[in-house]
Amino acid sequence: MRRFFLSMMLFLALALTAVAQTGDLPRSTPEEQGVSPELLKNLIHRLRALPDVDIHHLMVLRHGKVIAEHHASPYQAEDLHTLYSASKTVTALAVGLAVDDGLLRVDDKVSKHLRDKMPAQLSPALDSLTVRHVLMMAAGCKPDLSIFEGEDDWLTKWFASDFSGVGKRFQYDSMCTHVLAAIVTRVTGKRMMDYVKQRIFTPMHIIQADWELAPDSVETAGWGLRLQAESEAKLGLLMLHGGEWDGKQLVSSRWIHDMTQRYLSTAEEAPARLSFAARVKRFLRSLWHTIRSWFTGYNVDDYYLGYGFQTKTILQPRAESFFAAGYGGQLIDVIPKLDMVIVINGRAANYGHELNTIYYNFLDPLLGGKHPVVAVPEVDLSIAIPQGDSTHPDEMRLLGGKVVLEDNLLGLQSIELTRDGEDRIFTMTDRRGPLKAVATCGEWRITTSHDRPIYIMESREQLLGVPGPFKSAAAYGWQNDTLSLRLDWLDGGDNRRLKMAFDGNLVTVIANDNYDPLLNDTIRGELRVRNRE
Repeated sequence: MRRFFLSMMLFLALALTAVAQTGDLPRSTPEEQGVSPELLKNLIHRLRALPDVDIHHLMVLRHGKVIAEHHASPYQAEDLHTLYSASKTVTALAVGLAVDDGLLRVDDKVSKHLRDKMPAQLSPALDSLTVRHVLMMAAGCKPDLSIFEGEDDWLTKWFASDFSGVGKRFQYDSMCTHVLAAIVTRVTGKRMMDYVKQRIFTPMHIIQADWELAPDSVETAGWGLRLQAESEAKLGLLMLHGGEWDGKQLVSSRWIHDMTQRYLSTAEEAPARLSFAARVKRFLRSLWHTIRSWFTGYNVDDYYLGYGFQTKTILQPRAESFFAAGYGGQLIDVIPKLDMVIVINGRAANYGHELNTIYYNFLDPLLGGKHPVVAVPEVDLSIAIPQGDSTHPDEMRLLGGKVVLEDNLLGLQSIELTRDGEDRIFTMTDRRGPLKAVATCGEWRITTSHDRPIYIMESREQLLGVPGPFKSAAAYGWQNDTLSLRLDWLDGGDNRRLKMAFDGNLVTVIANDNYDPLLNDTIRGELRVRNRE
């Protein structure tokens, strides 16, 4: 009995520790930290009004205190969120630890650490590849996404590439980041995530975190880290304060300085490779942004960003900043001049719109820019729920059949519907197998299971090393002959929206994942009796 009591006390203590992690940072009011509440309200209003954008989590910190915090229903503060490529900046911090420990130098040749993964005969270009090159995304080879989808040994496949462009220009490639993780693993003798947990996460009380693994059990590194929004804010503060946390130097200030400098433009293609029309478009775009920057001091279009060590930079007269950035609008934005950190998690077709909104409509007025702050009403960041009725005459036919789909951009093969009381269970099958969404009409149905969540990252061992269960939310509604579904992975962030219109046995499905234009399709299908395709 005593052992049982002690076990329960330990369990409760661990549970409380995990929950308390979301309230670690001190809170304050905007006025106390020199920020107009109307300015913050205006920022939130404008972010909400952006097309094809969902804001899941938003935190604004000034002078080390949280002055604004929003978690859009059904997302909650304690939910983890996939950082996608914002994970790269945390990988850079891990490299910095190894450099600080004397285990690694940025001018080391990559072959010094990973020679066994390279061809027997090294080309001069590959032999010249350094840690600095991969930190800056200047490895010089063409990215090959098929590596992630079909290879057991990513490193061997990548090192067989043509590296003739090494050091010449920026070329975004998540394999560069995976190479860094492999090097950190080699020089430390431990998994990179364990290294980061020991040296950074644990001292900062970042308890809940996980990172996807590649087939070789090394972190994917270029994506796959999941953190709570408040943990991301802590990392922003760590970088803002030059690697110092609570009086302790976790990462050297020299490394934070080096990783947040602008070394390369993020323009990937040399002008000579572009068509005449593309060059004219680039020139006009450059001219417009240059003229605009004369009046605003900003030019944060993605094309004009710079790149440091796995970190993006904005070098502008009034608000130089650096930030971790990930697909769909994952941002940890650090603005040293304002002693400010802004964290956004969500889904956006183009996170450049979020950046421009932050800079033109929030930071510029703070820095004395002449942008009027217009009074706006309070806005609700909650994710919109499909509207409509709970049932429809077409539902009975759908419950007894399967919608078989033509080839499409999302890879969907079929959709089935079953009923469990008030719940509707949508089973969407693609090449990875079935994906289930348990939905309720008019409100979010939140479920937790070990079933595969909606996650678009294409890799052979998807979510390897990330423990379940996973939390999802789904809602549906019938309007006339159209059935709508919204599915969100709450501790990941990906979403799917479906609209199914019925005309007899013919079905038209409008499907989109994450507002991504490359994952948006109108699909023809046929409703067939189940098991008689």
